[in-house]
Amino acid sequence: MAFYAMAMASIALVLYWSGQRPETDLALKFLEHFAAITDAIDGQELWDDQDGLYYDRLLTPDGAAVPVRVRSMVGVIPMLAAAVIDEQMLERSLTVSKQFADYIGRHGLHDREKLRQAGLLRGEPGDQRLLLSVVGFERLERLFSKLFDENEFLSPYGLRALSAYHRDHPYELDVEGFRATIDYEPAESTTSMFGGNSNWRGPLWFPLNYLICSSLERYHRFFGDDLTFDYPTGSGNRLPLGAIVADLQGRLISIFLAGPDGGRPCFGWAERLQHDPAWKDNLVFSEYFHGDNGAGLGAAHQTGWTGVVADLIRRRHGAVRSTGDVVRDIRQQAVDGDLRGQARP
Repeated sequence: MAFYAMAMASIALVLYWSGQRPETDLALKFLEHFAAITDAIDGQELWDDQDGLYYDRLLTPDGAAVPVRVRSMVGVIPMLAAAVIDEQMLERSLTVSKQFADYIGRHGLHDREKLRQAGLLRGEPGDQRLLLSVVGFERLERLFSKLFDENEFLSPYGLRALSAYHRDHPYELDVEGFRATIDYEPAESTTSMFGGNSNWRGPLWFPLNYLICSSLERYHRFFGDDLTFDYPTGSGNRLPLGAIVADLQGRLISIFLAGPDGGRPCFGWAERLQHDPAWKDNLVFSEYFHGDNGAGLGAAHQTGWTGVVADLIRRRHGAVRSTGDVVRDIRQQAVDGDLRGQARP
């Protein structure tokens, strides 16, 4: 929901900059929503400092809150909620919105010198930019160390829905006589729950992989090459987020590429699809993919979400500009007065 609020605020700002809406009221409204949601997340203590992930909390009838310590995409999704606001919007927000101003104060974002030292405020006076994120910078580093770990989420073909840590460490929940277990299952679920369609236990799904790549690009546009991370975790190889995104895109695309033996990971163990001339070059967009070997699973011809691989390919080759670059150009044109004959107030 915080991700949604920031997306809506960004859309509202584009409408403002392009002259389609005369005021910034909608942008302010969604910034307030973002602040309230972020405070709610922090207030529920969903962050686990020991594991460096966010966890669901199960409320029992007696009022106890039990953390569900499953290392899954649930713990990663909060990092999607990040956006950059410019100095003009920040000043107006602090002036008009008490709720947003209180949020800025509570999170220590009012001290601009400290923000600059922490790298969260960038640019020259008059053209400064502030990074807003549900996940604070210190937590972001912890979260990325899990996300980029080949023994956890990072597979040769993208990011798993459930950490491979649970392959050897199944998680068991025991609350008031109810017991449930989850382990890492990289392909089809081995449980009959939900009619056997319980497939979030390890496979690769394109929707979240795509959103994570987009968010990592957003962080990279703000920090640039100054910020690097160990990738893969434990390798000692420090890379900026832009290079990490390129590698993740390459892993996802490689699911469909023919290898040295002519076989494609997406066709898995289906010999006819791998080698028959009538089939081997006819790609299908499977619903999800094996978490270890990239084999296509679930429904085929799922051209909605898995079809975004085409967008990844085009972006990788520069055929599509990033959303951030397009938005930045619209803002600059507004500032230069190219759209309405004068600079925006």
